[in-house]
Amino acid sequence: MASQGIEAQPPTVSTDYDTSDKLYFEPLTLEDVMGIYERENCYGVIVQFGGQTPLNLAMRL
Repeated sequence: MASQGIEAQPPTVSTDYDTSDKLYFEPLTLEDVMGIYERENCYGVIVQFGGQTPLNLAMRL
């Protein structure tokens, strides 16, 4: 099993760049996240950390 990370703010990754198998720098929108989900043939989504934007997105996922 592999993990993909999505980060909207590249400076945040300077300390956590090795926590996932792949890292995407994309806006945190439903369309962008679902595009990665479909492209990577994912089996599920886990929302971790974040703020209000990721929490709102989690409800839609």
